[in-house]
Amino acid sequence: MVTYVELDAEGWRFQPRVAAVCVWQEHVLLQRALERRFWVLPGGRLLPLELTAEALVRTMRWELGQDVTVKRLLWVMEYVALIAGGPVHELGFYYAIDLPGNSRFLDVTRDHAGVERGHDLILRWFPIDALPDLPLLPDFLRTAVRQLPDSPQHIIRVDVDARPKDWSSPQPA
Repeated sequence: MVTYVELDAEGWRFQPRVAAVCVWQEHVLLQRALERRFWVLPGGRLLPLELTAEALVRTMRWELGQDVTVKRLLWVMEYVALIAGGPVHELGFYYAIDLPGNSRFLDVTRDHAGVERGHDLILRWFPIDALPDLPLLPDFLRTAVRQLPDSPQHIIRVDVDARPKDWSSPQPA
């Protein structure tokens, strides 16, 4: 059994995640689990002691059955949301990637099958201009993919303040 880096405590979860931003012919590759209604970037969680770029290569190998080339880090995102009914704090690392030139996934005209931890996935190319109207999570991607940053950006997104009411941020020194 694979043990991912994550922390479950007192009804909340913290998890680091990596995600692939694959842009091809003015389209971006997204995935959706068959039982879900929303789309996400392909990616996954880290294994213990695994570097984020290495985790992305491994995850794409597992989900797509092929290697990818990791180009550069685009965003580091702190994301707090209710996922599956519980509060989750996700630390995401979003990398630009390239698929191999002979990849079957480069066909933007059809859906592709993938698998993630035993769950069937649909992978589909969407025109970048169509992203604002798509159920895409996290939603900052609906506009951010239009112009990828030249250097990494730090994004903070709190969809639901799931923190306990008595929680307070430490004050700067």
